[in-house]
Amino acid sequence: MKHRANKFGFTRGLWIAVAIAAMTGCAKEAGTPAQGTDSKTGTLQAEPFTTEPVTVTLFSNSAGINTEKDLEILAAPVRQKYPNIKIEQIKGAKINELITAGEIPDLIATTHSGMMNMLQLGLGSDLNPMVKAKNMDLNRFEPEIVKAIKQYGKDGELYGIPYAMNYGVLVYNKDIFNKFGVPYPKDGMTWNELLDVARKVTRSDNGVQYIGWDGGMEVYTRAHSIPLIDDKQEKPLLSSAPLQNVFTYLRSLYNIPGIVDDKGKYSYGGVNYFIKDQKLAMYPFWITGLTSRVQALADGGDNFDWDLAAFPSAEDRKGVGREVEFQSLMVTPMSKNKEAAYRVMEVLTSDEVQTALNRDYSLTVLNNLALRKQFAKGLKVYEGKNMEGIFSVKPAPSTPVTPYDSKLTSFLSEAVKRMVQEHQDVNTVLREANEKAEKYIQEEKTR
Repeated sequence: MKHRANKFGFTRGLWIAVAIAAMTGCAKEAGTPAQGTDSKTGTLQAEPFTTEPVTVTLFSNSAGINTEKDLEILAAPVRQKYPNIKIEQIKGAKINELITAGEIPDLIATTHSGMMNMLQLGLGSDLNPMVKAKNMDLNRFEPEIVKAIKQYGKDGELYGIPYAMNYGVLVYNKDIFNKFGVPYPKDGMTWNELLDVARKVTRSDNGVQYIGWDGGMEVYTRAHSIPLIDDKQEKPLLSSAPLQNVFTYLRSLYNIPGIVDDKGKYSYGGVNYFIKDQKLAMYPFWITGLTSRVQALADGGDNFDWDLAAFPSAEDRKGVGREVEFQSLMVTPMSKNKEAAYRVMEVLTSDEVQTALNRDYSLTVLNNLALRKQFAKGLKVYEGKNMEGIFSVKPAPSTPVTPYDSKLTSFLSEAVKRMVQEHQDVNTVLREANEKAEKYIQEEKTR
């Protein structure tokens, strides 16, 4: 039996559809509507919407809210503004299990790519009415973030409000560069310049092999905003000219003596090889993930000399770094506390709270370069580091997220492996990857 696919590309399980329909029909909002804050300026106003206690439930969809401390950092400013609002995180269950049990959260904190899955499950509600009613100015936010969120709205819907941003950086081990007398990476490098640097620091010394650069295929495709499927989500684009350029670049990287070992190993575990093993000279990473790891390293007394540079740019897109990545808040259609959930969004995106979060926790989503350059000023691990330099490039546009991305990416990863370990040429591996993708997409569409 075939089910017609929804507008996000996948058929939805019947049990999910029935559960959501039932819950949406009986959901009621708590509290009374009010004008709230002036979100155009981001200034908080003391205008409580209700004095009754309200518990807003929150589910984190890989959004980095992992500890009680993480939750408290977000909950404290909300509690200060609205003492009657309590944010309670739902833990220990997957979102599908919550749907089955009828325990749908009011708010979902999600990564950009994770929003697709939430929408496939019917957990997104259009926030345009809220934005209009509360005079929320979306121009306050980083433009590429707003564009990325709007890509999910096939009919103009807005399914999320951003509250935290990530940023691509190039992190490097100064000890390795010093060992070999090689100048440090600089802001504004192109990918070709980075390749030259990688050649100079990929060396063996006293039986230890140092790797100059360990960046996976997705780093390049996303930084170059390369789509893997056409706009209609019908035909794969895995043999496109942009992807041929990426694979040609990767071949040049893996041809550097020492990058691929005698057993055909060409990937070294990324961040762990950089931070724990300390045998990787340069690594493309996200500032948020780096923060927690170097803090843990410093707390353990096992620090080393490292620094940051701006993410590399393509020759034809200088000044553009890694793809935009961020965390958003979604309000579920069946939430019984929508007004309180909206207030949480307003508080966390206000100028005051964004400034505080930016200093001590997460990068601001506001389109304010001066504020962005103040990121992590309250964190000792970044003292003396090139924090301002990383913002000398702007985020790359995000390609629309599709339900096919994960599988298509796996075909490309297989192609890289064949190119490196079986010495296949670029055209062959990409042509075969595209043929696999065509077959996969057709099978998915006929299910």
